[in-house]
Amino acid sequence: MKKSVVLSFLLSVCIGVNAQIAQKMSYDIRKLVNQKAMLAPSRSKNIRQDVVRAMIRFNGDAETVMGLYGCKSITNIGDIYVADIPVSQLNALANDERVVRIENHVGGKLMMDVTPKWINTPAIYEDTRLPNAYTGKGVMLGIIDVGLEVTHPNFYNTDSTTLRVTRFLDQFAVDDEPYGKQIDLGREYLTETDIKGKGFSADSYRYYHGTHCLGIAAGSGHTTPYRGVAFEAELAAVSSKVAGDSTFGSANELALMKYIFDYADERQMPCVITYSIGFHAIPADCELFQDAISQLVGPGRIIVAAAGNASYSEGYVCKPKGVAVAGTSLIGDEDGLAFLYSSNPFTLKIISKHKDPQNGSLKGDSLVYIPTEGTVEKQLAGKLVSVQKNDTCYTISYTRDIADTDDNAVLLVIEGEDCLAQLVAGMHDEFYNDTEADARCGDADQTHRITMPGCLSGVITVGALYTRTEFTNIDGDTISDWGSISAESTIAPFSSQGPTLSGLIKPDVVAPGVNINSSGNSHFDEEYAPYLVSTSTFLGRDYPWISCSGTSMATPCVAGIVALWLQANPNLSPDDIMRIISQTSHPIGDVIPNNIYGYGLIDAYSGILNILNLPTAISNLSQHQPSALAIRPAQGGIRLTFDKVPTQRFSVSVYSVDGRLLCEHIINPTSSTDYFLPLSNASGIYVVQVISSEQGFTGSELIRK
Repeated sequence: MKKSVVLSFLLSVCIGVNAQIAQKMSYDIRKLVNQKAMLAPSRSKNIRQDVVRAMIRFNGDAETVMGLYGCKSITNIGDIYVADIPVSQLNALANDERVVRIENHVGGKLMMDVTPKWINTPAIYEDTRLPNAYTGKGVMLGIIDVGLEVTHPNFYNTDSTTLRVTRFLDQFAVDDEPYGKQIDLGREYLTETDIKGKGFSADSYRYYHGTHCLGIAAGSGHTTPYRGVAFEAELAAVSSKVAGDSTFGSANELALMKYIFDYADERQMPCVITYSIGFHAIPADCELFQDAISQLVGPGRIIVAAAGNASYSEGYVCKPKGVAVAGTSLIGDEDGLAFLYSSNPFTLKIISKHKDPQNGSLKGDSLVYIPTEGTVEKQLAGKLVSVQKNDTCYTISYTRDIADTDDNAVLLVIEGEDCLAQLVAGMHDEFYNDTEADARCGDADQTHRITMPGCLSGVITVGALYTRTEFTNIDGDTISDWGSISAESTIAPFSSQGPTLSGLIKPDVVAPGVNINSSGNSHFDEEYAPYLVSTSTFLGRDYPWISCSGTSMATPCVAGIVALWLQANPNLSPDDIMRIISQTSHPIGDVIPNNIYGYGLIDAYSGILNILNLPTAISNLSQHQPSALAIRPAQGGIRLTFDKVPTQRFSVSVYSVDGRLLCEHIINPTSSTDYFLPLSNASGIYVVQVISSEQGFTGSELIRK
C-alpha cells in the first residue's frame, strides 16, 4: 500500500505539471510522460522509455524545433512529421508554441484469432481456377505485418522461377547482418539477392501471421490448391515491431504505409496495402492519424484494414439523453482502461469492491467525478483510480495493487438525464454487465468495436463472414472450431461491429474469414497441429500450409480483389472502390449498408465488370462466372471445359470490351466435356458469354488472349 501512496503523490504532481499541455498529447503520449515522471518501470519488458516514435504537427519550422529537442525526423506527410522523440523532452516539446499536437497509439493487435462460390472469384483454399484476364499483374500489393517468410514458394510466380517480392523491410533485423542496408525505419532489402539471402523476418520464429495473410492476398499456391487472389501482383513486404514494442505504435505504421506507397510510386504502379493489425482509439484522440491517412490515400493508393475481432465481448456503453443512468463493470488484468466521450455535464461514479485478504470481508469504496473537476485520482479498495480530462474525452484507468489478487474490476455508472455519453473499453480490456453487483451496471453491448485504422473514412474496412464450417488437416482429422457457434453464411462470431464513435457505418464489406487455408512459416518454433493442412518441399526446405480464422484473413482477400480492380483501372480512388463495393456486393441484412455486414459480401468479378462498364455495354450480360464450366484462352481460340457432359444445346458469344459482338456459336453437344472454338482476333481482353438451360453452365468470363 505504501508503494501505491507514493505513486499516487507522483501522479498528482505529474498531472499538475501537464495540465496546461495535455490537450496537445494523445492518451498514450500522456501516459508515457506520466510513467517517466513517476520513475516507475513499466510492467512490459518491451516498452522502451528513452524514446518514442510519434506524430507531430508543427506551426513553424519543424526541422528547427525537432533539432532543439533532440528529435529525429523519420518521414513527413504534409505538416505531420513522424519522429523519434526523447521521452524526457516530451513535456518541453509539447509546451513549445510551435507544436500543435503530439500523437501516438500503442497496443497494435493482430486480427487473427469453399471461398470461390462465396466471393465469385479466385479460390482461396481448394480451387486454382481464377479469371485469367485479371490477376493483379502490374499492381503493387503491400503488407505491413509480423512473421513474414518472404521466400515461401507461395510468393514466387506460378512456375516457381521468379520471386515476386521486390522490396522487403524488417524492423527486427540486426544492424550487422550481411544483407540489405539499415535505414531509420529498419533494414531494407532492395535486390533479389538480398531478399533471398534474408529470407524471413527476424520474428518469424514467433509469428506466422504475415505469411498467412500475404498468401491469401497474393499467393501463387505453388503445388497446392491454396492459391491467393492477386497471384501475379508484385509484392512489398514490411515486418513491423508494432505488436511487440510499444515504442512502435500508429506513428510507426503510418511511416511504413508511406514507405510502401513511395516505393509503388517509384515503380510507377498502383498500390493496395493490406493491414490486419488494429489499434484502439477514439476520434478525439487520433486527429493527426486521421489527417495523415486522408493525405496518403487517393487514386491508385488504397488501404484495406481489418474491422477487428472484438465482437465476442462487450466494449461499449451509450447513455442517451432522456435516460437517467447507464453503467457496466470494467475488467482489466492488473490495469484497466476505458474512455468516456461526452460534451455534456454528467456525473461518473467509479465503484471498487475489494475482498480483505485477512478476514474475507467485502470492502467497497467509490469516486464521484464531475467534468468540472478536471483530472483526479484516488485510492479505491485496492486500486489506484484516475480520471484524466482532455477536452470532451475522459480517460478512466486503474492500477491494481499487487496484493489484490481476487478482484480485477471496477463498476462504472454514468448519471445525468440531459447527458449523451459514450463509454468505450480499452483494446485489451472489456466490460462485463454485472447487475448482481449493481443493478445499474447492465448496459454494455458489442457494438462500436471497429479498430483503427478501420474506423476511419478513406480506409476500406473488412469484416469476416462465416462461410466454411470445417476443414480437414494433414492427418485427415475434421476440424470445426467455430461450427457450433454460428450458422454458415452469417457474420463470424468474432467480427467487430460498428458504427464508429464518429457515426460512420462500418465495416464496409465482408469476405470469408473462418478456416481459411494459406501459407505458414517454416521457421515457426511451435507445432502447427491440428491446423496444418499440407506441406510443400521447395529448394530443399519443407514449407507448411495452415488454416486460420479472423478478420485478419478476410482483409487480404479484399485487398487482393482491390488489386484485380486496380489492374482494370489503376486510377481507382477509395471513393471509387466504395462505389464499386456498394453497387456489386451481395447485400446481407434488411438495411444496406449496416454495421454488421456493411454493403455485404464482396464480388470480385462483378466489380471488374462494373469498372469496365460491361453490364451497360453488353445487354443481358451475366455478371457471374459459370459454376460448372471453365472458359480459358487457348492457342488460336477459346477452350470450354465442362464439369460434366452437356446434354442440351448451348450458345457461346464473344464480345470486345467495348461491347461489340465479335462472333456467336450455337453448339450441339457431343459426348465430350471439352470444346474448342476458334478466335482469330488480335491479342486483348474479350468477354465470353455462355447460355445454357443446364444448371451451372450459364455465365460470362473475361479472358486475356
